[in-house]
Amino acid sequence: MNMGGNMLTKSTGGTVVIAHRGGGDLFPENTVEAFIKSQELGVDAAECDVQTTRDGKLVVIHDPDLMRTAGVEKKVEDLTLDEIRKIRLKDGSRIPTLEEVFESVKISLVVELKSELTIRALSELFRNNPQYIQRSAVISFFHGAVKIMSELYPELMTGVLLAGFPVDPGCLTKAASSKILALNYEGLTREYVDLCHRKGIAVSVWTPNGETEIRKMIDIGVDSIATDRPDIALKLLGR
Repeated sequence: MNMGGNMLTKSTGGTVVIAHRGGGDLFPENTVEAFIKSQELGVDAAECDVQTTRDGKLVVIHDPDLMRTAGVEKKVEDLTLDEIRKIRLKDGSRIPTLEEVFESVKISLVVELKSELTIRALSELFRNNPQYIQRSAVISFFHGAVKIMSELYPELMTGVLLAGFPVDPGCLTKAASSKILALNYEGLTREYVDLCHRKGIAVSVWTPNGETEIRKMIDIGVDSIATDRPDIALKLLGR
């Protein structure tokens, strides 16, 4: 199991396997059940998404609203945590807080900040629970949020999410005080992975879910794979 500083970078165990949303094609996404079951599969880490409630609490859910997952036409940011707790997802699960997820598993968590509103709430959670920092990697498409979290907690692993391939990945990651690029796997080449590695950048990819796609990512040397089918990745790695 890769923990702390090795969470998104290769170790002696090879490519790191991350259960995207807790393994969203295998289990109900972003639920405590999903994170527990992905841990039982043997993944190195699980990725989760966080949104902020009206009263400033972090809940684990991908979308800004509850329509897709719960059939409720309300936004997370308009509801208090108590109101969120009363809602059931379509599979009957509850929407957990990030703290509940941390306490339910021992594996590391890759926490995607879905809005800049999450910065203050996550900082408060880390301040009150410093033991979570070594089990965390924080990633976001909001690169300014990544930079803030990196500067607040220098020991925290952080990564910048991106859909494309910048000419100078080193400049991008340096600007966000990060050393990880979390890239869409489509179109990624060994040459680009090698370029990142020469600049001291770890490459994490999202979300190859088929055997062919996952095998290609392993073959071109990415450091970690966030997938909705972590079982396939583990099988291909002989784990």
